[in-house]
Amino acid sequence: MLRPTRPPFTVQEVVAACSAWLKKYGYADRVDEHLLGLVALEDGYREAGNLGILHSFLLGELINQRNHQDRAMFEEAYGQALVGRAAGRKLYDALQALAADTRCPLCGVQAVAQVDHHAPKDKFPLLALTPLNLVAVCGTCNQTKSNTFDPEPIRAEIHPYFDDLGAERWLFAHIDGTVGGVAVFQAKAPGTWPLIKAAQLRHHFTKYHLADRYRDEAGHALSMRKRKDTKVLDESGPEVLRDQLLTDADEYAHYNPNGWQTALTFALARSSWYLNGGMRGI
Repeated sequence: MLRPTRPPFTVQEVVAACSAWLKKYGYADRVDEHLLGLVALEDGYREAGNLGILHSFLLGELINQRNHQDRAMFEEAYGQALVGRAAGRKLYDALQALAADTRCPLCGVQAVAQVDHHAPKDKFPLLALTPLNLVAVCGTCNQTKSNTFDPEPIRAEIHPYFDDLGAERWLFAHIDGTVGGVAVFQAKAPGTWPLIKAAQLRHHFTKYHLADRYRDEAGHALSMRKRKDTKVLDESGPEVLRDQLLTDADEYAHYNPNGWQTALTFALARSSWYLNGGMRGI
């Protein structure tokens, strides 16, 4: 999973882009009354994210916001003015453009297609227009996440703008030759990670069904490289094939040390089943 760039614009700029719609529907004065508070909330959100305490910050805000009297107004402003109108839509599209190589930061598999509220707008309406709370994701991950907010820290959602999962490898795979060469993926946090961060990674991996999704992607990738690897094996033997796989794996790791392609290719290089011709049965 690759981290997206943080939004370069602020909640004040979002409100300005939505101003024509807000005026048309009589919401402009009410939103203006909130504006200083929205800016302060954005600053607090950013600071909490930078300090690694965003979940605690949101727990405090949940009490203040979940039954807010202007919840419907902010939800409507997001859907109608930011998503549905030209001026706001430019910023909505800009959020999607922040994704690294268009990939969803929650799975790394599919292209981004929607924008998710990290803190759900029905529970945190005052964050409905805050760019730092808006993350471009794929449709599958957005549907899986839905509007949930878990108060337990070990099940806190990973925030792509703030949570750095590092360059140390935590995604691994092995090849199960007994079932025709299926790639089995697992998330294993480095021993240096705090226990809560490791638990959040495991929860994320399970919640978004990444083992299954990576397995399916790997099945297609194995079919694609079968001919190439068989030729190397037949012409040069298993040692040369392993060296080629390790070279490929290093290239993948340079791009993304925890991409499914990286884990898969290292697994192939370690698989005696594959190196001795198992790919012929794929």
